Amino acid sequence: MMHIYKIILKIQTSLTLLASCIEELDSAVSLNDEEDILERAYDLIVTYRRIKNELELD
Repeated sequence: MMHIYKIILKIQTSLTLLASCIEELDSAVSLNDEEDILERAYDLIVTYRRIKNELELD
């Protein structure tokens, strides 16, 4: 049972992290800051890939 809890907690943490990256990207888009948009988009992609590897998703 504890194993399932750890998995759920990991997924919850991952989704929270992705939501934060998306909010930062949205903010950069709202400000029309091209450099910040590219940086935030890159951060989102890196975060997604790291989470995908950590959760062993394909």
